[in-house]
Amino acid sequence: MATRSATHVIAQSSETEFVPFEHPEAGGTGGTASFGEIAVLRHEAYNGNLFVTAFWRAEPATSPLYDAPLGDESGYIVRGAATVELIDTGEKVDLHPGDLYSFTKGTLMRWTIHEPFEKFVVVADSPTS
Repeated sequence: MATRSATHVIAQSSETEFVPFEHPEAGGTGGTASFGEIAVLRHEAYNGNLFVTAFWRAEPATSPLYDAPLGDESGYIVRGAATVELIDTGEKVDLHPGDLYSFTKGTLMRWTIHEPFEKFVVVADSPTS
């Protein structure tokens, strides 16, 4: 279980509670999609801006289209292997343990998970002026 105080959170993925990861469908359809599981450690920054930190995991499968709807997304691969297809360019990026990635908000992609997979992810967004 995560240890929380007013200033910090300390957790290990094996001790956190995972729930199904539900997110807005790509393209702003108003619907929702679900893929993998997430254990959120933090939801916002000190100033109230969106700042999500979480562990995310999935078994082998291919995701629905995903467009990082909440903000810029960066992550660190803890275990497993995945290929991320960037839909707008057709580029495919292979991710393995120890790799870091970062996608801007709105990047349209599809994740193919090749083996049991886990990442630590940070999503950040702030209001535009």
